[in-house]
Amino acid sequence: MVTIEKAEKPKIYTESDQMLDNLKDELAGLKTRMNLIEEEQEENRNLLEQLSFHENLSNELMSSQQEEIEFNKENYQVIANVMQSLKSPVSNVVDNLAGIISEIDDKETQDTLRICMDTASNVLNSFDEVEDFCLDIGSDIDISVQPVNLRSYLKDILENLSNNNHVRLLIDKDIPLNCPLSKETIALSVKNLLSELQNSTHQGSTILSVSIETNEQKYGIEISDLIIKIKSEQPGNISWKGNWVESIQNSQHHLMQSGFSLLKTREMIRKAGGHIDVLRQDEHIQGFKILFPLTY
Repeated sequence: MVTIEKAEKPKIYTESDQMLDNLKDELAGLKTRMNLIEEEQEENRNLLEQLSFHENLSNELMSSQQEEIEFNKENYQVIANVMQSLKSPVSNVVDNLAGIISEIDDKETQDTLRICMDTASNVLNSFDEVEDFCLDIGSDIDISVQPVNLRSYLKDILENLSNNNHVRLLIDKDIPLNCPLSKETIALSVKNLLSELQNSTHQGSTILSVSIETNEQKYGIEISDLIIKIKSEQPGNISWKGNWVESIQNSQHHLMQSGFSLLKTREMIRKAGGHIDVLRQDEHIQGFKILFPLTY
């Protein structure tokens, strides 16, 4: 018996089959897009969580910094009060010695007592300087940031200085017309550091130069800093070995207010978010470099 194989009927590809295939392809593409959207949502969710974390961390750090500032202000106020209490007996010693000297006829004894009185007077002056320093550094200054036309502002500062004949102002062409800065901090820093430098050099001219230092981008924002350099042509007579404590202690007789003026300026710059470095030549101060952030 012969088996007759049935021939398969030819498959007719209809328009509905084409539509089904298109729908399948579209469905597959839709699934792919949905997966990508879910991945993007997860990435966005992670990014939002990171931003929230950084915001919370920033708020905590700012709060902690404010607490530290308040604690330091209290500490300085306590020290100032202690200095005030210590001044009274020393002042009495100076007054008593002056009275004794006026009643003694012996020249040698008078000279000895005058040496004692001068020593007590120097101690009293030191107490005054410490008290003033603590009261100044513990007080609030206006460090609010506002747009500043740096070119005209620095020119005004120099014009109002008593000894501005030997100061040259150099401003980089890339400095924007208005910079977000604390005007009070800029003015006091420039005045104090110029006075400190001119007090130690006594010769040559001083250059006040302003430029911008741009660092790498962070979080899509270009980080920029304002650089102010106050530099004398020749180094002065203030020895500086890099350590602030040791250098001020060794050079306090050459520094204004025994170094307290420089310390107050550094603290003021720090409160405004800035930083100060000492420029040296042969371990002697030749100037200062101040950095202020321009990106907030």
